[in-house]
Amino acid sequence: MNHIVALLAITLASSGAQARPSSPTRPTATARPDTIGRVRFPADPSVLDAKRDLGARGDGKTDDTDALQRGLDECLNDGRSRVLYLPNGVYRLTRSLVHRYPLGPWIYGESRDGVVIKLDDGVKDCSAVLRTHPREKDPGSADWFMRNLRNFTVDVGHNPSTDGIRYFATNTGILKNVRVICRGRVGVESGFMGMSGPNLIQDVTIDGFETGINSTWMWGQTLSRITIRNCRKVGVVVNGHAVGIEDLIVENTPQAILCDMSNDWFWWAGVIALTGGRFTNVGGGAARSGSAIVNKGVLYLRNVTTRGFEKAVSSASPGGDAVGPDVPEYLSHPARSLFDTPAKGLNLPIKPEPVVRWETDPSKWVCANDFGAMAGDNQDDTAAFQKAIDAAAKAGKTTVYMRGCGGPDPNWYEVRGEVRVHGSVRHILGLGWGRIIGGDKAAFVVTDASAPVVKFQNIDSFGGPTVTLENRSTMRTMVAESCGVTIVGSGRGDIFATDCPARVDLRSQGQRMWARHLNPEGDDDVGLVRNAGADLWICGAKNEGKGVRFRTSDGGRTEVFGLFNYGPGSIAADDMRPMFDTVDAAACFMGVREIGSGNVWNVKARERRGAETRTLSLPEGEHGWIGWSMYGARPRP
Repeated sequence: MNHIVALLAITLASSGAQARPSSPTRPTATARPDTIGRVRFPADPSVLDAKRDLGARGDGKTDDTDALQRGLDECLNDGRSRVLYLPNGVYRLTRSLVHRYPLGPWIYGESRDGVVIKLDDGVKDCSAVLRTHPREKDPGSADWFMRNLRNFTVDVGHNPSTDGIRYFATNTGILKNVRVICRGRVGVESGFMGMSGPNLIQDVTIDGFETGINSTWMWGQTLSRITIRNCRKVGVVVNGHAVGIEDLIVENTPQAILCDMSNDWFWWAGVIALTGGRFTNVGGGAARSGSAIVNKGVLYLRNVTTRGFEKAVSSASPGGDAVGPDVPEYLSHPARSLFDTPAKGLNLPIKPEPVVRWETDPSKWVCANDFGAMAGDNQDDTAAFQKAIDAAAKAGKTTVYMRGCGGPDPNWYEVRGEVRVHGSVRHILGLGWGRIIGGDKAAFVVTDASAPVVKFQNIDSFGGPTVTLENRSTMRTMVAESCGVTIVGSGRGDIFATDCPARVDLRSQGQRMWARHLNPEGDDDVGLVRNAGADLWICGAKNEGKGVRFRTSDGGRTEVFGLFNYGPGSIAADDMRPMFDTVDAAACFMGVREIGSGNVWNVKARERRGAETRTLSLPEGEHGWIGWSMYGARPRP
């Protein structure tokens, strides 16, 4: 927290730029389907409405730069955090918007296509339309959390050297349901300085840039359901870390993916695990190029189709080239295993998160603070949250919220017992930083008396004892988005986790969980992520600490695409706890990168089949860091 206190004092002078007439040409590509829909909030002190509270006009003519910048500055001050809400409109900018604080912002547009943040053409000395770090180099620390950007369009205009979004977020951050369009340099620039990540980019469409996404020198990133069109050079660039990618579309672009190795040191090369890719380079004036994917690092592919390229994959790795045009499965390097495990993934079924309809009727929202929940008083708020949910369910209301926390510790809500979600309540969220600390018995519980789908959002224990989100139901679905918690499955209902720095404990046979950007941390003898008999599918994971990272047992199946293991400090020479522990179960990890600031894991993997146990350690003299296409384990046939 010392980093946060210091960083809250940061100020940054912004310089103006002369506007030019708007370019008449705009890309017209069809974006990804809108996954959020219309968003509205009740009139509440935790919501800053850009038009009502900040004086923005959103008419496409008035310069709204100062109003929106003031909104970013007021998202986290006066001892509280707040949502910045953008009603539909075109918000004209004449310089960059910059978020200066180490937490937030929490930006929601009313609708993705109805909210346009538009930079004037010809703006000078403007690195990006929106930047989530006050600096352009030397971030100072890795403590820049909870960058939540949802549901709007960024129009870069005709500014060839300007990026759409310079996105810096660590541990938890989500860029979701956003379009980035026009004639700029990079659509989403995540590698403009080191120490960013892990974070999630999801349901994003990028059109008309030199490069779509630059994902370099980070600590892990997840790209989920991305469409990139009409880029002049390349769709996605990865270097210096591990990226999990699902459902990537790149169209009319000379090269879809570059997995790079800029300094000729393999241990810092890019690592990519991709499931589901469609890459085309036909029509639209795009020149035919050699390969859809150029690999200089570590690569795992599944279910990739290419059209208009001479090759699907060009790679100097042991796996060689893949001519294509279709690639069912590809490994750039031999798979690692301890028994006679096939060099193939598990092919677990993939399901997107269910769409939980946003409540647009403010009268159907209930504030937990009105029932006695109070941040910062060190009192148990369990009863207050339960009363709010009970009142909402009795009245047929759908959404229960808490006002955002802020200021120095203690600034949290506290839950010491169980809170049961039932009836019509389908959405529980924090407006800003919903910090709730818990303990051994602290849990929000989904049961068969809950709504068919219950979503938790912006709930984070951050630095304190975690609160648990538990699905005990036999048939209900639980969704966690941007939640720093412990996730427990003790029933058979499905679980989805999106942008969650969370530990996982799946205890039931037959339960299923899908996670996108999972970031558990800490020291553990058993496993930060435990799967005892369930199906667990993950796209994009990073973990930090020592001891067992993933344990799969009791016939469970775990499949991970894109894993960044970070061992801070130095692991003792006699610490034999493995990264991966599999006991009579199946586990498959694709695209694994491991680094550390000292000695790393002595035992990379341990597998037990019946009475026999084997371990995997690197030969003496081989570098402790790893870059693997795949590690696999299977139960005895």
